[in-house]
Amino acid sequence: MNKTKLDNGKSIITVKGLVKRFGDRAVLDGVDLEIPDGQITVIMGGSGCGKSTLLRHLVGLYQPDEGEICIDGDNIVGLETKKMNGVKRKFGMLFQGAALFNSMTVGENVALPLREHTDLSEEIIQIIVKVKLELVGLTGFEDFMPHQISGGMKKRVALARAIALDPKIVFYDEPGAGLDPITASMIDQLILDLSRKLKITSVVVSHEMKSAFRIADKMIVLHKGRVLETGSAEQIKNTANPYIQQFVHGEPEGAIPFRQTSEAYLKGLLET
Repeated sequence: MNKTKLDNGKSIITVKGLVKRFGDRAVLDGVDLEIPDGQITVIMGGSGCGKSTLLRHLVGLYQPDEGEICIDGDNIVGLETKKMNGVKRKFGMLFQGAALFNSMTVGENVALPLREHTDLSEEIIQIIVKVKLELVGLTGFEDFMPHQISGGMKKRVALARAIALDPKIVFYDEPGAGLDPITASMIDQLILDLSRKLKITSVVVSHEMKSAFRIADKMIVLHKGRVLETGSAEQIKNTANPYIQQFVHGEPEGAIPFRQTSEAYLKGLLET
C-alpha cells in the first residue's frame, strides 16, 4: 500500500493547550497536536483516554476550558455562530452509527446538506448525489430506504453525505464500528481512495489496530487526556513505550494492569 510522506510542511488543524474538565476530572489535560494537510491522521487510545471528547471539540460541539483550536487558519474557540458555520462548511463528519434519517431515501440523505447550505437547483443537486454515491460504490441506490440496505452500505451513504459539499476535512468517528472485518476493510479502502483522489484531510478516531495501521499516514496516541506519542504507523508500531505496545498488541497485562483496586482506579481518574 502506497503512503504519502508523514509531513508535507503544512498543518490544517492545530490544537494548543486544550483542557476540558467535567467536574474534578480533566478529560483533556493540555493537548497539543497538529493535523497535516491532505493526509490521514488516526487518533487512537484506550477507552476513556479522551479521543471522543477531542473529536467533539474539533467539530465545534464542545467548547474547551482552556486552549485553542485552529482549523484552516480560524481559531474556533469562542467563535461566533455565523463564522463558525462558515468553518463547518469546510468539513464533513462520518458518525459512528451512520446517523441516516430513516424517513428519507438514500438520495435524500446525501442531498440534505446541499439543500440546507446551497442555492443549487434540484437538477444540479441530483447530479451531485449520483456522483457522490458513485464515489462510494453505490450507483443506483438513490431510491432505497435505509432499512433496505446493510450496515456497511449505510456507512457508505453517510460518507457520501459527508463529502457532499466537497469539504477540505472529513472527520470519522470509529468508521469500522459494528462492521464485519471484510466490510470494515472496504470502508478503510474508501477512506484511502477518497483522501487520495479528492485530496481530503482525514481525521479518524479509532481503537481498531488493523484499520489504523492500514490507513494512517500519522498516528496520535492519547492516554489519560494527554498526547502520549505521535509518529508514522511504523514509528508507533516499533515504539518502546510500554503502554502503546500493550495497546497495539491487545495484551491483558502490561503498563495497564488487568487487576486493580477501586481506590487505584478512582485515583487514576482524578489524576487525568
